Amino acid sequence: YPGRLPLTFIIIGLCLSVFLISLDRTIITTAIPFITNEFNSPEDIGWYGSSYLLTASAFQPLYGRIFMLFNMKWSYLISLGMFLVGSLICGIAPSSITLIIGRSIAGLGSAGILTGSFVVVSHIMPLRKRPVWTAIIGLMFGVGATAGPLLGGVFTDLVTWRWCFYFNLPVGGATLFSMVFYFHPPRRHALAQQSFLYRVGELDIIGNAILLGASIMLFLALQYTEQQIPWSSSLITGLLVGAGVTFIIFCVWQWWRADAALIPPRILKQRTVCASCVIGFFIYAAILIQTYYLPIWFQAVKGYTAIKSGVAMIPYVAASAIASVLAGLFVSKNGYFTAPAIIGCTIGAVGCGMITTITPLASAGKWIGYEILASAGIGLAIQQGFSAVQIVLPLDEVAIGTAAVVAFQSLGGAIFVSVGNTILQNDLLSASHQDKLPGVNIQAVIKGGASEFRKRVPPEAIPKLVAVYAKALQKVFVAAIPMAGLAFVAALFLEWKSV
Repeated sequence: YPGRLPLTFIIIGLCLSVFLISLDRTIITTAIPFITNEFNSPEDIGWYGSSYLLTASAFQPLYGRIFMLFNMKWSYLISLGMFLVGSLICGIAPSSITLIIGRSIAGLGSAGILTGSFVVVSHIMPLRKRPVWTAIIGLMFGVGATAGPLLGGVFTDLVTWRWCFYFNLPVGGATLFSMVFYFHPPRRHALAQQSFLYRVGELDIIGNAILLGASIMLFLALQYTEQQIPWSSSLITGLLVGAGVTFIIFCVWQWWRADAALIPPRILKQRTVCASCVIGFFIYAAILIQTYYLPIWFQAVKGYTAIKSGVAMIPYVAASAIASVLAGLFVSKNGYFTAPAIIGCTIGAVGCGMITTITPLASAGKWIGYEILASAGIGLAIQQGFSAVQIVLPLDEVAIGTAAVVAFQSLGGAIFVSVGNTILQNDLLSASHQDKLPGVNIQAVIKGGASEFRKRVPPEAIPKLVAVYAKALQKVFVAAIPMAGLAFVAALFLEWKSV
């Protein structure tokens, strides 16, 4: 294992890279109005976020095999390089399509960074110390997601939206430096004696292509629903059915490939790995509903600016970070990851329920308390899936198990952010159709977003609109309750194995 100084540089580098890839998921939200104005591209709004999430989600399992079959250091550096190249393309993009291509490339790199960061941790320290550092690196993902709108607002207000992407270059360069000079993994790895082309053949590229096809259809369906196309329409139904059928084909292909599959069924059927994937899906559905829509609540209901709403999320981030580290310390000391997962999901479900009770007149103490309750519970549980796969799988299969958990997390988050947006828009449209908002152009409100709608409606209509917005967001927050509850049920299936 590396000494104290190299270990410090590696951990700092990993934390910075995970922070950046998470930041890139949400920093775009406050920059979108400026981008669409410059490129005159309102029809591309959804793709600025979805193109990144699509490649980040669809290629997660492939990176599990890459880190198993190829040199870990170079696999990580190539992933980081793709992310930085994609960021540079976004920063200098002369057109909307170039920006979308850059976002796709950055997302492809981010998939390797996220999986790779947890895999690197498993190779630079003993098993007993890993839960703490896994938690610290994992919490940077939450910090990045929450800081995204805040930093996006700062860059767009003070310089230009392009700095949302330029920012990645010097910070990512620090990770590049630490990995090049301080990370020296074992030269031997799975199938190291085989030729390069043989190992490329073992990646299951066909399986990943099938999964990519299913992901594209799913993301297209989710994207179209955000454009107010009904879920019952033939277009959405066809895309969802196509995604489902393609996913079934993918599962059959994985079963036929067995241990050579993208995600070997033998690993996925392992009780704790399967439970960790299910927990990851539901717990990320809950946390992204909150981290995405709580800032919208602050802006729409409380009238906060994007920067002030980011400040209001600090208690949420801080509580999650502290709880995550404390859970990591507990697992390192006592060895068992199951208890924090069960307790955390229980507390998180209660917190999710309390968040649904906040009203426009709620005091700061009340919503801060509910933020802390929900995020502390989720923080206790959120990293236990990574600790679990490191304990129940052999070291050379940890990469595949980690990639599977990350893929399920990404899928859960992507689906339920879109579901939340559908709930929000449908409730606003329903209120307008029921004539609860006379004199209000509801389409202008939806297009303006939480931070701009006050400028697009008559002053006398704002109180009623705020009340409708608050009720709509309350329904969005309700969706997080069953997600946390299902994560709790899945946590009960984790094995009681000790570090």
